[in-house]
Amino acid sequence: MRRKGMTAAVGLATAALVAVASQAQAAERWTNARWWTPQGFAAGDRCVDQGRFVARCPKDAPVRDLGVAWAIPALGEAHNHNLDAPPPEARKGALGHLAQGVLYVKNPNSRLETTAAARTALGTDTVDALFSLGGLTGPKGHPGRLYGFLSRFVAGGQRSGDTFEGDAFYTVRSPADVAPAVARLKAGGADFVKVYLLGSEHHAKRLADPRHDGTRGVDSAYVPAIVREAARRGMKVTAHVETAADFRAAIKAGVAEIAHLPGYHWEAGADAAAYRLTEADAKLAARRKVVVVTTTVLSRNFPGTPERKAAVRALQVENLRRLHAAGATLAIGSDDFSGGAAGEIANLRELKAFDDATLLRLWIDTPKAAIFPHRRIGRLEPGYEANVALLAADPTSSLEPTRAPRAVFKAGREVWRAPGA
Repeated sequence: MRRKGMTAAVGLATAALVAVASQAQAAERWTNARWWTPQGFAAGDRCVDQGRFVARCPKDAPVRDLGVAWAIPALGEAHNHNLDAPPPEARKGALGHLAQGVLYVKNPNSRLETTAAARTALGTDTVDALFSLGGLTGPKGHPGRLYGFLSRFVAGGQRSGDTFEGDAFYTVRSPADVAPAVARLKAGGADFVKVYLLGSEHHAKRLADPRHDGTRGVDSAYVPAIVREAARRGMKVTAHVETAADFRAAIKAGVAEIAHLPGYHWEAGADAAAYRLTEADAKLAARRKVVVVTTTVLSRNFPGTPERKAAVRALQVENLRRLHAAGATLAIGSDDFSGGAAGEIANLRELKAFDDATLLRLWIDTPKAAIFPHRRIGRLEPGYEANVALLAADPTSSLEPTRAPRAVFKAGREVWRAPGA
């Protein structure tokens, strides 16, 4: 493949990135590729100028030979926390996303103490990411205990989960706590607000039960106020949900996004009814334009008998198909620290919820639907950002080529290249 500028054939952990220069980029004609469109791949050249696709190139514009590639819009990961880390690990996580063709990442819970440094480490030559900072939860709620468990890795030493209050999460005990918590998030630089609902239909009963410490969320009655306070500050709300009741409460409260497909993990003694979405649920999500993030791969990591896991996965397929049939917006997100969006896609293929063409379209549409809705991304047409993943073969009949992208371009500049490509 013939290319201009700094490039490197690199491995996933040691990839060298080409900085996205701040100065104006001269026009280039990109050739020798087939270009994704909603109707299928199209032949021909594309012109890139100032980081965007444009309709025409100057006659003397230099040519970039893409080497017989299939070009698709750069992909997205709508739920991952691996950028919430010290700078070296955050940058390594970004390299992992780029190696999957992913250029846009949404991190729906991050530490105030580390997020600013992580943003700096990502720079302009890796992924574009959004961070919520700490989520809003209930007394002794999730994710406090989780952060305590992981503190050796995320804080450099063993700590109690309570010590992450005001950093990784904010406890909402009454309506009076809502506005101050959202204000602190805004002041800290949050891009959106995360709220936790875990079995909200049982919230009052479980509030005083220590067996549910670490596995409860905020009182669902407070979510409308959280949505209002976020909106006052120009932010939208993403809701962590686990049950169908959580899903309904979040949508009725006006959240913009559901961070988990209900039913990825069942409590002991629960049955499918607690997690099954109805046709009315799906239609309400579609009508209110609420994004639902898939996160199906999580079900692989929870304990249980093979029969129970099979039931969980069957319900995931049922919920996915019901949402899709109703016209609800689905976004590809994994909540998988190491596997990322590619692992979520692989799991969705294994579930056979949708065919490969549908999964590809969902993945391509994820950045615009769930991460950066106001940007001109997701198409390879004049006026759109020149953010591209190059594949070695046509992905429309089989998603196998997406497992190993050859290169990723950001604003027309190469920021990642596969070994030997």
